[in-house]
Amino acid sequence: MSKPFLEKLNLKENCGKLSFLTGIFLLPSALSLSILFFLFALISSLLTNKSNYFADKYNFSLFLGGIFLIFSAIFHSLGFNINQNYSWNSNLSWIGLANWIPFFICFFGFQIYLRSSQERKSASLTFLYGTFPVIISGLGQSFFNWDGPLKTLGGLIIWYQRPIEDITELTGLFNNPNYAGLWLNLVWPFCLASIIINKKKILARICSLIFAFGIASTTVLTNSRAAWFGLCIGIILIFGKKIISIIPKLLLGIFLIFVSSFVPSLNTFFGGLFKIIIPNQSWISVGQNQITRIDIWLSALKNIITNPLFGSGSGSFPEFFTSQTGVFKGHPHNLSLELIFSYGIPAAIFIITPIALISFLSFRKIIIESKNQKLNSIFEKSWIISLMILLASQMVDVQYFDGRISIFFWILLSGSRNIIRKDPK
Repeated sequence: MSKPFLEKLNLKENCGKLSFLTGIFLLPSALSLSILFFLFALISSLLTNKSNYFADKYNFSLFLGGIFLIFSAIFHSLGFNINQNYSWNSNLSWIGLANWIPFFICFFGFQIYLRSSQERKSASLTFLYGTFPVIISGLGQSFFNWDGPLKTLGGLIIWYQRPIEDITELTGLFNNPNYAGLWLNLVWPFCLASIIINKKKILARICSLIFAFGIASTTVLTNSRAAWFGLCIGIILIFGKKIISIIPKLLLGIFLIFVSSFVPSLNTFFGGLFKIIIPNQSWISVGQNQITRIDIWLSALKNIITNPLFGSGSGSFPEFFTSQTGVFKGHPHNLSLELIFSYGIPAAIFIITPIALISFLSFRKIIIESKNQKLNSIFEKSWIISLMILLASQMVDVQYFDGRISIFFWILLSGSRNIIRKDPK
């Protein structure tokens, strides 16, 4: 192979890598521009990467899943849905393909930019730096009444800054507190990793601590209990055994508060304290949930039984659930159930299986089996923890259909595929 050709090849890859990192940086704040950079990076990768797409069993499985998605969409367009007693637009099944099939290509194409641990570290830090506008906009929304939505470049960039009654239910650049909370959860492990790795660098450590304070405070202000849980899980998984020494102190504090709650004067004090720390909307929402997650899941499963092969169609769950209960729910609050409900069991099997395998194998390699405790491996650990938090969140909610979350997910999965790949000789 000639030297000019190699130089041309490296130039393509370097430009693609720069475009890829730029897309990551702009992802939370300028989705439309971010997609343009990702598209350039993807094209560059496909032109540079000479490996066989079907040589990887995970790509082959996703490809088959895509075929079944298309078959399901055709099935819905022909009006063959069984036991459907509600109105629904079958074109939504074709539109819903955009949430899956393009990302199967991204999964393959983005791997070239995430081959080494250093490249994954760079991506992790870029995700973290790109979150700065989320933190600033969220704090401004909560404390300075910044509202919107704010648009620029003819609507190419939109910042959702909805007015809020109190300082809680922060959304920042997202249109929903749960979406904002999940994004903050996903970058939280990267922030903790940067604190650990910058232990001896004073200025860098201060910057990391500022980021940590900003992410933690905005996460609390989202008023999303799932986000609060993700915040705690990130700390526990990153610090591991080191956090165990703190647990007895936390349990002792909880026990003392429990005992003192029987003393009338102290009970009033602690009750008032919890009302200040935990937003009032959370106290209200806990008592007003008449339909539980289990009710929603069981309802989805009953319909899946009637349409197991091709599903009931993308976007049909709200119509189905409303017709059954009279209550509107936008999704089954579980991504796997949503996929099966929309496109059927065969498509879901070919899509969920590689995701589950990659996640399990990468978790086992980095979290369970890894004997390397060097600082350089902390970002590998944070990468897997971020993926675990995202997968766990999709078991009780569905934020995947926000473009920023879905892109984040497939980038994490691409990097995890490289983590479990055998080292080239």
